[in-house]
Amino acid sequence: MSRRTPHQYGQTKMPGDIWDKSEDDWGMPVNRRNTSLDLPIWSPRRHRRSWPYLGFGLLVLIWWMWPASTAVDWSRYAYVTYATNDANMCNAFMMFESLHRLGSKADRVLLHNPQWIDRSQGGMDRNAQLMSLAAKRYNVKLRPARLLDERGEHTEVTSDGISTWDTSVTKLRAFELTEYDRVLHIDSDSTILQHMDELFLAPKAPIAMPRAYWTDEIVGRWPLTSLMMLIEPNPLELRGMLDTLRSWWMDQSPDKTHGYDMELLNQRFGASAMVLPHRPYALLTSEFRNTDHSAYLGTINAPAPMRNKWDPDAVLKEAKLVHFSDWPLPKPWE
Repeated sequence: MSRRTPHQYGQTKMPGDIWDKSEDDWGMPVNRRNTSLDLPIWSPRRHRRSWPYLGFGLLVLIWWMWPASTAVDWSRYAYVTYATNDANMCNAFMMFESLHRLGSKADRVLLHNPQWIDRSQGGMDRNAQLMSLAAKRYNVKLRPARLLDERGEHTEVTSDGISTWDTSVTKLRAFELTEYDRVLHIDSDSTILQHMDELFLAPKAPIAMPRAYWTDEIVGRWPLTSLMMLIEPNPLELRGMLDTLRSWWMDQSPDKTHGYDMELLNQRFGASAMVLPHRPYALLTSEFRNTDHSAYLGTINAPAPMRNKWDPDAVLKEAKLVHFSDWPLPKPWE
């Protein structure tokens, strides 16, 4: 029995009737129903018109959850050393050359005797030449720094005959470099074998230093060593330590010993500093003449099979900094 159309019953045609009719204008059977409604609810075809909106929403969600840029602004960090005489000026220059050659990304700052001037200011001596070359070749920032003597007072001593101990407190002026978030001060009587940029990204701490593993103190009482200092600059710290140093010198007790930069730093930060591993960041040249290497290797009180595994070639290969300290032998430049 054929299907009756609406006009056979005297009904008016509606748009929906045209859509649902079973034959076209030539009498051919058709089915023009919207079949997507007959598909399962999980079918992609049923929701194909929603895909662009879902894709856009997903992109927005990824953008919102994506972590902030992890790029490091290396201009906020700097390697620092100081030079007060001809010898440590020469060695400071070699340290900056090493950092440049090794691909260090942080800034480089030289705290130098304020009586020195580079060639751009008319200086003609060897120190002027080295400072100018360091600035030009290795992008070293030259920073005049008034020298501090062993009492924490300003001094104008320029003679190369003085002991570097007399002005070693000058290194504490690194606390004044507030244009940086962190500075890594390294004593100039060292040589750099690998850059140490990773230290700038260490957990925050006012200061981080290695321990003096070579001391005669018992294990657990090794003092911090100032041959390397990772500092968050703060001029108040410098002021406080200089006040402490001056008070020590005012004490005239017979049994009173006067300290230098290392004693000052331990007095202030001995209980709070973040400790850097001396291996590989603080290797002394004297270690290669020692007979017992357990302190450097970290094998004191270790199981017997772990002791005495000394391989000087491997130790030197892993070391990032070597400090020239091998008393009674002199420094290489002396």
